[in-house]
Amino acid sequence: MSDLLFEQVYLRSSSGIAMISLEDGTMTRCNPALCRMFGYSEEELMAIRYGDHMLPDEDCASDPSSVLAFLLAQPGEESYQEKRFTRKDGGLLWGKLHLFLIRNTPEGEPDCLVVEMTDITNRKQAEEKLRDSERNYRLISENSLDFISRNAVDGFATYLYASSICLSMYGYTPEEMTGTRALDYIHPDDLGMMKHYLKDCVSGKGNPPILFRFLRKDGTYMWTETTIRHVYSEEKQDYEIIAVSRDARGRKQYEMRLEESQTRYQSLFEYNPSAISVMDLLGRMLSVNSSMEYMTGYTRSDLLMSQFTEVIDSDELDYVSERYRRAAGGIAQTFESRIVHRDGHIVEVSVIFVPILVDGEVAGVFSITSDITEHKRHLNQIEKLSYEHALILNSVSEGIFGVDMEGRTMFINPAAADLLGYGPGEWTSRSHDDPIQLMRLSGEYAGEQASLLAMFSESGMHDEREGVFWRQDGSSFLVNYRMSPLYDKGVRKGTVVVFRDITEEKEIRRAKESAEQADRAKSEFLAIISHELRTPMNGIIGMTDLLKDTELNEEQRGYAEIISQSGESLLHILNEVLDFSKIEAGMMTLELKEVDLRSVLQGVSDLFFPKVADKQLSLGYIIDPELPETLITDEARLRQILVNLVGNAVKFTNSGRIDIEVRLGAVRNPSRIIVLFTVKDTGIGIPEDRQGQLFQSFTQLHPSINRKYGGTGLGLAISKKLAELLGGTIGVDSREGEGSSFYFTIEAVLPGGAEPSAAEAEESNAGEPAGPESSSGGRYGPLSILIAEDHPVNRYLMKTFLQKRGYYPDFAEDGEQAVRSVSSKDYDLIFMDIQMPLMDGLEATALIREKHGPRPVIIAVTAFARKEDREMCLKAGMQDFISKPIHGDALDRVLKQWGPGNRLTGRAMLSESE
Repeated sequence: MSDLLFEQVYLRSSSGIAMISLEDGTMTRCNPALCRMFGYSEEELMAIRYGDHMLPDEDCASDPSSVLAFLLAQPGEESYQEKRFTRKDGGLLWGKLHLFLIRNTPEGEPDCLVVEMTDITNRKQAEEKLRDSERNYRLISENSLDFISRNAVDGFATYLYASSICLSMYGYTPEEMTGTRALDYIHPDDLGMMKHYLKDCVSGKGNPPILFRFLRKDGTYMWTETTIRHVYSEEKQDYEIIAVSRDARGRKQYEMRLEESQTRYQSLFEYNPSAISVMDLLGRMLSVNSSMEYMTGYTRSDLLMSQFTEVIDSDELDYVSERYRRAAGGIAQTFESRIVHRDGHIVEVSVIFVPILVDGEVAGVFSITSDITEHKRHLNQIEKLSYEHALILNSVSEGIFGVDMEGRTMFINPAAADLLGYGPGEWTSRSHDDPIQLMRLSGEYAGEQASLLAMFSESGMHDEREGVFWRQDGSSFLVNYRMSPLYDKGVRKGTVVVFRDITEEKEIRRAKESAEQADRAKSEFLAIISHELRTPMNGIIGMTDLLKDTELNEEQRGYAEIISQSGESLLHILNEVLDFSKIEAGMMTLELKEVDLRSVLQGVSDLFFPKVADKQLSLGYIIDPELPETLITDEARLRQILVNLVGNAVKFTNSGRIDIEVRLGAVRNPSRIIVLFTVKDTGIGIPEDRQGQLFQSFTQLHPSINRKYGGTGLGLAISKKLAELLGGTIGVDSREGEGSSFYFTIEAVLPGGAEPSAAEAEESNAGEPAGPESSSGGRYGPLSILIAEDHPVNRYLMKTFLQKRGYYPDFAEDGEQAVRSVSSKDYDLIFMDIQMPLMDGLEATALIREKHGPRPVIIAVTAFARKEDREMCLKAGMQDFISKPIHGDALDRVLKQWGPGNRLTGRAMLSESE
């Protein structure tokens, strides 16, 4: 029964108990409480030696013989210790240990070591915090330049603690002050004030600093400023006072000198007709004269110690306060403002703030205030009389000025003064000895320079003319001017000149012409760059595709994949740069047609499916049921925006999902709506301070992002311009680390039952599955094909592509050879390069059409990718267009569309598109 009782106590004890072998130091048993303390299971603890749990800096002998020898030497063969251990999770564990030995028989050798452990971690941490708090308090109090003390709440403020600074301030050591009563050090004249102060602080009336005299050890008194605070116990009983005191001798001297200065000038300002007040640096009125009482309607007792701002109109507070701050900084201020009389009426005043200097230091501010209400009333009446005329004269953008018969200025508006380079008031100094000079640009005296007065005297009235005026600094500018006589009661008084600066208009016209010329050069440059880059890229991408179809080992196929991906990336960059350049040049046009929204979204989702699946993301879309199934907009441009946004979302999202939402934004009118597209992701997000850079061209948020994810920085810039081209806007909501939500709108037209466009029919046909190869060996039926291409790599590429589809083409290396080949053989299809030596593809096409009519079908093959290039090819007599670099699916579309079964349909589609 005793064994059972021991086992229950062992297992249920809140203290950790371990039995440790004296042979190897391992635990033979450990109870559940000990396991919980260390965070190990019993098996894990038993596999670790007792001393291995302790921190390295703890003094512990883990050797069993050392532990045995230590305990045998202790009274009762037991020991009590406090040690630090490491838990399984790495945390700190403080334990209070009771170590003792157990023998099977009283006379036998010790059988095992028993460790009884109590968790004292919380107590130890609390003790450490208390020590830190006390240490910080000592550091602050012993190093502060202020005298810090703790005083008892006993009616005498007995010192419980005094910081060491008391020796240098008052001459007492901390030991001398501790235990003495603070009120015994107060000057008798200040003692009553101090007792009231202590009572007010206890009653909760506040504890502002108090100024009093403190007895030093040498018998002198020192002006001291003290702030006290009561410290309360948990029962909300005040049991201690904390006081912070500092030397206030300098401040008191300033206040005494200020008081002397006030007395000296008391009679001067008391009987002054202006309202005068003396204020301290906080803006409190320390003294006011009777004129201030009369001006404000308040008594002297009301005004004293109140803030000067209390009588200022609320609309003027910030302005007047700033003026006061400058005066308190030593700079006198003169200004006008408004005072609110006690009865509520406004008093217009002129105010002077004068700094009060004592020994070179600003000790306060004089305020001298004069009533100018009547003066302002007269000025307002005068201003009202000329308001309408001045308003007209000052608001016009043309320069207008008048001079009398002797050339003296009568008036000038701000626009004229500014155009002629004169500041306020400078023009009035001009006279007939310094007339304005003008050079005429047209008429009988073109190129002649003369004064305005001399020109006006020639005819008396000038129609609107162009000329050159000179500014005050000697620079000139083009003007359009008109001069008219000025009469008063039939008597000629002078001349009025009205003019405007047309220099910018001239420059704008020149800049416009220059920009248009640069735009044309840019378009030509882009066309050349497009062709020159796409031609070698055609060979790189096409030959890589062919290489991948050959037998390759795994390493070679990996290299081929890298070349293919790099080529596609380079092509993507080229397309983005060209797209952005076309948009910037205003060459991007829209092709509006009916668009199936669900088809567009599904196509975008399918495009990114491999990347989404590879990253284990979810990609889905939602269409507002209020939206119609089809809309009229530019499908290609809409798809391009979505591809850019979804591509970015996939690129910057490592886990989670991407959602595309399409909502009805607004209804413009019965036929036009605003459609809102939103692409949400759970990716890396964008810092708020970087979001303004997103839609700028060639911009990456951070070099590390550019290195990690790549890109030209044009995708979002192009998306922004495309959204604007579609009548909408684009924006983003994002938080760093929480994902992004890109949204854009477009303006779309509701369909009115129109038939599918030519392009839609073309896509429909292109989407049908390819039929089996014909008996003649061609996949799309019997076709005789000619390739007109001067570049050998492109010829080889086209030949390989066609041979894989069962066709064996002929070749022409320039336009002249192509024309001769058509004359000697009947071809079904010609793939015609545009740029070739001797004769280009356009000229060759024109000759073939002239001699042979609509047959054969001629397909333009070119690196020129703009819409204008397509139209140029179709006008030359070509039936279709394929871009370099050539892809197999594009070639399949052409072969199928213009094959034997679809040739008539293809011509019909061409007719509709034209």
